[in-house]
Amino acid sequence: MKYLKALVAVSALTMLLAGCGEKLQITANPVKDVQTMQYQDEQLNVYCVTGICQFELSSNKDITLTVNMHYSETRSFDKIEGVSVTGSQGSTVQMLSGNRFSMALVANDSPTKIQVVDYYR
Repeated sequence: MKYLKALVAVSALTMLLAGCGEKLQITANPVKDVQTMQYQDEQLNVYCVTGICQFELSSNKDITLTVNMHYSETRSFDKIEGVSVTGSQGSTVQMLSGNRFSMALVANDSPTKIQVVDYYR
């Protein structure tokens, strides 16, 4: 379990940006009750079996990131009750559907702490 949690610290995930040689780096670190995180194509999948979790996000480039919340590979959050963001990026949160929201990350800003709660936990 400790090994799994160490792997959860998804740091320095990279992908080439179209049209330029610079790499986008998203840093996603679990703070509380996050089992794993997976980033691909401006989407971050966060797995949280308790329905309440905290994590930190930062980026080396400006990006609007879509966050998809899941209990497991087979069950998504039903309806997000709340998303709390510490820092100026809180005003950028947009609810998209029952288990998804988007938010902007500003290049080279300090990590933004996010807490997400599922209504039906």
